[in-house]
Amino acid sequence: MFPFLLDGELVARVDIKADRAAGVLRVPGAFAEPGVDAGRVVPALAGALREMAGWLGLDGVAVGERGDLAGPLRPRT
Repeated sequence: MFPFLLDGELVARVDIKADRAAGVLRVPGAFAEPGVDAGRVVPALAGALREMAGWLGLDGVAVGERGDLAGPLRPRT
């Protein structure tokens, strides 16, 4: 579980796995800490995940179904 800090505060916990064969950073689950503003956390977390994928040489991020932040993190089609 990856702790996500925003402005020095723990705001979310994220399951992550580099899937090098598929070229993506997999996020099976993303969970907000109680009482945080998800509207503030989601854009920052999405950016951090894209940055991490790039740093790892992966082409993108694939968000799964688990957790209250999973839906908002998935791109709209």
